[in-house]
Amino acid sequence: METDVLVIGGGAAGLRASIEAKRMGVNVILVSKAPIGFASCSLYVGGGFRAAFGSYSVERHFEDTIIGGRFINDRKLVKVLVNEASNRLMELRNFNVDIKFRDGGASVGDGPLTAGLGLIKPLRDYAKKINVTFLENSMVLDLIVDEHEVYGALILHLPSNKLIPVYSKSVIISTGGFSQVFMRNDNPIRVSGDGCAMALRAGAKLVDMEFTQFFPLGLAEKGKPSWLFPAYNAKIINNVGEDVILKYGFNKPLGRIIIENRDLFSRALFTEILNGFGIDDALIMDIGNMDPMEVMPESSVHLIKIFGLSGSKFKVAPTAHFTMGGILIDDNCSTNIRGLYACGEVCGGVHGANRLGGNALTETIVFGAIAGYQASKYALQKDLKKIDSSEIMKSFSNKINFPRSGSYIIDDLRLELKRGMWRNCGVIRSGNSLMELLKLINDLKVKVSDVSISSKLDVLKFLEFENMLLVSEVVACSSLIREESRGAHYRVDYPNESNEWLKRIVFTLDNGKLKHYFINI
Repeated sequence: METDVLVIGGGAAGLRASIEAKRMGVNVILVSKAPIGFASCSLYVGGGFRAAFGSYSVERHFEDTIIGGRFINDRKLVKVLVNEASNRLMELRNFNVDIKFRDGGASVGDGPLTAGLGLIKPLRDYAKKINVTFLENSMVLDLIVDEHEVYGALILHLPSNKLIPVYSKSVIISTGGFSQVFMRNDNPIRVSGDGCAMALRAGAKLVDMEFTQFFPLGLAEKGKPSWLFPAYNAKIINNVGEDVILKYGFNKPLGRIIIENRDLFSRALFTEILNGFGIDDALIMDIGNMDPMEVMPESSVHLIKIFGLSGSKFKVAPTAHFTMGGILIDDNCSTNIRGLYACGEVCGGVHGANRLGGNALTETIVFGAIAGYQASKYALQKDLKKIDSSEIMKSFSNKINFPRSGSYIIDDLRLELKRGMWRNCGVIRSGNSLMELLKLINDLKVKVSDVSISSKLDVLKFLEFENMLLVSEVVACSSLIREESRGAHYRVDYPNESNEWLKRIVFTLDNGKLKHYFINI
């Protein structure tokens, strides 16, 4: 297959990038592991954007974002975000998005769990209308790169288990974050860090990988997804009957704690679980005799209904929500690989050490448009070149073969990694826990070469797991290097923020070995 611009990832950022590129008059292929738009974090958002509307100024937006990111954001990227946000959001109406503006931002959709449908469906429909080519149920395995220039990507068509090289003049990565590396997370199951992993292997750089945003209250009922499960008023009880809210001195209603002390509260809950006061790695939210409609937002009440939960007690635990780190880009969404661009949550830099509420969706739209424009502009100046991809085809041909026998089950290895990441590199970290995690990752690197594969789904899980291992190693190493606590990164052995760490950690992959350097702020 051939195209001018290849876009990898079908969420809001990828759709917006595809639309912008197509408007520039180039051919665009948008590839996704699942039906485009419907397995992305963009679908499951609250639907809120932050931008300079009404009394909320561009200057205030910039200041709030920098403070929220604890001063290590990429200032150039933040300036682009705040300066372009308003116009880019108003532009969404051109794509039939029903967006409502308010002081300080905007919103789409009104569903309790899938407000993002009000953004995703119109963008998807518009992209199809202008003839963006959709390649669904297909996983990008690796980029085709030569001499620090990208020439396309190798794709696995999942239903047929067939390898397809797609040659392009430029590539945009918009695959989202990597929260699936943690046992508890509220992301769709396919959000496994593929974009970060393929970019790193191709020679691009990753930055800010130690920063993952955790929400204190995620549903932790067995067999149910760890979706956000907030409440305005409830007790949080440990396995000896203690009220954790009172135990840690949070003398205010639960709803206020979540807003005003989210990170501290997450640490308190995580500490209880780590110290053995949890129940199945969780705590109990007890609403007593109160009606859920009176003490919970609509989203939590909806979860109770759709999962058939009953009673007044529910298991909860902190859950990974958003990853601030990712691919290093400039203000044109360019990477250090010629022709390779990135946008959305897969990138690092905009949010610094923690994300300000409402900036995630705004980021997808602002930088999606920029990436689409810049990638198409680059493609218009290039001739399509097909370089030899036989070696990469050969290496992956062996990986996708099945059935093959092995000593380990892929689901077991994935769970082992996710548990290790959650317990050793989750809300609370230490030098010892991170060293223990790196040992586990090295053990899993050996085990994955001896795994049993019996189906196409196993092939997908195996390929994702290789990406998860690489991304997890970078996260662990970056967390170990940063000997302070800043934003969402908390080291119990270095509990304070230090001006000596007003710098960003950048990772590269050199002959299979991770290397790092610093960018001073």
